[in-house]
Amino acid sequence: MDDETSRRLTVVPPGGGIPVVRLNGEETVLTVGDAETRGAYAARLNTAPPGFAAVPLHVHRDAEEGFLVLEGELAVHAGGRVVTAVAGAFVLVPRGLVHAIANRSGVPVRWLTLISPAASAGWVEAEHDLIVGSAGAPDPARLAEIHRRFGLEIVGPPPW
Repeated sequence: MDDETSRRLTVVPPGGGIPVVRLNGEETVLTVGDAETRGAYAARLNTAPPGFAAVPLHVHRDAEEGFLVLEGELAVHAGGRVVTAVAGAFVLVPRGLVHAIANRSGVPVRWLTLISPAASAGWVEAEHDLIVGSAGAPDPARLAEIHRRFGLEIVGPPPW
């Protein structure tokens, strides 16, 4: 990327970004990533319905992951601790900390996820491509390879 491109203002309007299909059922829109942030971080908007609790316990070996809750309540299970983050709260999960998220409330939850560095967030797009390209459930071996490639390890079922 040349210097001029790297200094361009990026604006993602309401409703903008790239929607992706997720394994666990939350709605996700990719807003910015590697190209826009010169590798520093990726950002995506997520929405999950009431009772959503499908994200397994997992760990990002090489990335921090932060959640800024915009609406509702996001339950975060991390390092053996459970916190309920309400609208306006920010939760930072440092690299190497086992965690999972859920919506244990009766209303939808909406949050912004920030992941640093940006390249580590590529599993979301790779999963999307695998899911969309599969006639049925995605091949577990291919899914595991995607996770390995992006430093993501599933370590257990959802704790909820």
